[in-house]
Amino acid sequence: MTHPLIGQRSRSELIAELYERHAAGLFAYCHDQLGESGSAADALVAVLTSVPNAEPPRAALYALARREIYRRDVSYAMPSVDSAADPVTALIERVFRDIRPHQREVLLLSAVCGLTEDELSWVLDVAPDTATELVESARHRFHQTLSTAVAAARTAPFVAPAVTEIFDAIGVAPIEDVLARLPWRRPAHAVRARVLVSLPFDEVGRAIKLPVRRLWPTTPSWPLPLSSPDQVSNAVVVPTGSLPAPPPVFDAPPPVAPDPVALRPDSVRRAKHEATTQPMPRLRGLIPSSLADVSLIRRKPKPAPAPEPPPTQEEPAFDYFTPPPHAPAETTGPIEKIEAPEPAEDFDAFKPAAAEETPEKAEKIKRVRMGEHHYDWLWELVGFLICLAIALAVFFTVPTIVTP
Repeated sequence: MTHPLIGQRSRSELIAELYERHAAGLFAYCHDQLGESGSAADALVAVLTSVPNAEPPRAALYALARREIYRRDVSYAMPSVDSAADPVTALIERVFRDIRPHQREVLLLSAVCGLTEDELSWVLDVAPDTATELVESARHRFHQTLSTAVAAARTAPFVAPAVTEIFDAIGVAPIEDVLARLPWRRPAHAVRARVLVSLPFDEVGRAIKLPVRRLWPTTPSWPLPLSSPDQVSNAVVVPTGSLPAPPPVFDAPPPVAPDPVALRPDSVRRAKHEATTQPMPRLRGLIPSSLADVSLIRRKPKPAPAPEPPPTQEEPAFDYFTPPPHAPAETTGPIEKIEAPEPAEDFDAFKPAAAEETPEKAEKIKRVRMGEHHYDWLWELVGFLICLAIALAVFFTVPTIVTP
């Protein structure tokens, strides 16, 4: 496979070439299916503007046109041929319009547009053998209908002999030649302008680089471009515009004779601080003291006085081994003799202690008296008898109330 030596075409040039080759067939197909020139032009513009950068096959263009046809409304078109001016062409148009729509579409694509059976299968989205059967069925139907119409037209009164000869010729002519007599619509010149205007601006694609085998590991240019300074020579290649402008060159002024008056040392009075040989006066001591500003002098604080030792108190030595002297007991009066009470009875550890009477138990025992009795059970018995009497009364009274 050889590579092209020229650059790729732009998309505008590709679409312009496709328009010159396929616009007539696409417009005739769209106009026959839609029945209106405006809708057919819109469909043609939509088809060509959707073409990619690569050149598509012819079947793909007609498949796109078929999709655009199904997206638009179909209108009924009146016959475009006058039967009085051209009776043969009017007869062919009437026969072509009388066959079924899908047969007319197949016949138009195969006989007028010149699509092969493989391309027709792509456009109709069917298998190749199905496309062959559709073509044969459409041709047979058109030929049968045309033969019947020609036979009827020959028997009509007042038919010119020249017209009769044409009827006889179209009865045996191929279908492609018969359909070529129909005035198929062609796109107007404004349609091409619409197609080219609707395209976005595109630049010419880059040329395809030829596969070249590099023999040396260097770039094919001289001198070698340096992207960074060389580590050895510190050299770098930069564009001319990025270099700074050279400084302007001025001519040296002519020499001037020295002035003897100006060279005398007493001719020019110079300040002391400007003298180059006289040293600067050195200030002794602190600068604030020399400026007689005593308020700025910070005196060194005196050291703080040493703290006095805390007072001490001398205590007598204590002898831990000598016992302290006992103080004499104080006696203020006679001491009374207290006698301990004698126990009432002997204590027996194994004898249980007497229970101590609590105030509640004593009160309870105190309330119980001789001759007092409680009859709570009697009141319970009386209540039970009353409830039993009420239940019996209800049991015997309710049936009487319900059933009179």
